[in-house]
Amino acid sequence: MKIEHTSKNDLVKILEMEKDFENQEFIEPYNLERHKEVIQKRDEVHLSIFDENSKLIGFIILAGLTSENKSIEFKRIVISKKGKGYGTKAIEFIKQKCFQEYNCNRLWLDVFDFNKRAIHVYKNLGFNKEGVLRECIKTNQGFKNLVIMSILESEYKVSTEL
Repeated sequence: MKIEHTSKNDLVKILEMEKDFENQEFIEPYNLERHKEVIQKRDEVHLSIFDENSKLIGFIILAGLTSENKSIEFKRIVISKKGKGYGTKAIEFIKQKCFQEYNCNRLWLDVFDFNKRAIHVYKNLGFNKEGVLRECIKTNQGFKNLVIMSILESEYKVSTEL
């Protein structure tokens, strides 16, 4: 598996991944222009995930890279090949990149409270639940809750020393 900066050539496939039935209910899809913005912004990074055959299988978006508070938002991860460990490996990569390369103090994310699979993975990878934003996202099915989770640099360092 390899992770590298997303090229504009990857965006058509990324849009397809976001629209895939298995991913739709867990994210609010971006349009092509928003993905292009992320690629060009200094404060955000758009990364593509490739399998061992160099096939695009997912992507990650981080935001807040220039935050004075040293707090980076793990905005999005989408993996098309589920159940093979790619997501876990990608999150480990992101933690390392954020704490070692970007020198952040806090890496945080939000996740729908019904996405039990993702919450389980995040917990296993050292993220702690901070709270719930109740009914903060309006969808066609009604309002949804978001769980806020984070990992601090000190917690990351302890986990890498084990």
